[in-house]
Amino acid sequence: MPLASIVPLSDGRSLGYDDVGDPHGVPVLFVHGAPDSRRARHPDDGVAGDLGVRLVAVDRPGAGLSTPNPSGTLGSFADDTIALADALGIEAWRTFGWSAGGPYALAVAARHPQRVRRVAVAAGLVPFEAYATPGILDDADGGRHLVADLGAELGAAGMAELAAPMLAPFPCDPALAREHVLQGADAGRLADLESVPGAVDALAAGVLDAVAHGLAGLTRDLELQVEAPDVDWAAVTCPVDLWYGERDTTSPPAFGRWWAGELRWGELTVVPGAGHLVALTHWEAILTRLVARADG
Repeated sequence: MPLASIVPLSDGRSLGYDDVGDPHGVPVLFVHGAPDSRRARHPDDGVAGDLGVRLVAVDRPGAGLSTPNPSGTLGSFADDTIALADALGIEAWRTFGWSAGGPYALAVAARHPQRVRRVAVAAGLVPFEAYATPGILDDADGGRHLVADLGAELGAAGMAELAAPMLAPFPCDPALAREHVLQGADAGRLADLESVPGAVDALAAGVLDAVAHGLAGLTRDLELQVEAPDVDWAAVTCPVDLWYGERDTTSPPAFGRWWAGELRWGELTVVPGAGHLVALTHWEAILTRLVARADG
């Protein structure tokens, strides 16, 4: 099991992370989804080690070991990750964001272009403004439509207050977290979970960590899914690998096409038969491309 660590930040908050894989390998910053934490990643860290990857999985504010940041933004999270890089002696990241973590992984590259060599986004969400794109939600599930509709009707704070209790059980325990991961899973998602031994336990740990400080972190995450980002996507100058599952309804391939059109250099891969768990089911392929093409 990896030894969890904490780095103190200049404003008194703490940032939690796991530092696993090859300690001398290519540094990759993994940014989790929501409700998730640093522990909601591929359960076999040996994969990263075998690929020559030093994987640093970070808790966003309010998740796991990281202190909540009620006024946090995409940009402030990006600044936090540079403080983490400095503390670890890392010159530049390759960032890897899954689902709700996708915009955060891109934000690091937008805010600190000299400190990011390449980005991988797996099943990444899009900014709220993108929901106005004709047809982008045609293949999306009810959850995405709920965020789009409530965000427009109630604004960021109203939507988040209503949605946060629906996304993660609180109070929570390991059994309840595991039940939450499996609840409502269709045959395709169950097959994906079974194909990655330990995936259910990893995702359950993420759910448990997501409410470690109550619902504050998740609520702020949801607010930021509606608020206008404080970073400029045009400032992302490095290559970006966009990975989307063909049958994903949480982040459908249309989201990947939106990002491909928005970013200076975004390469879209739609994985046949894959769902929202594409980050887990195609973990090795994503990391391989991220580090093999690290210098563009």
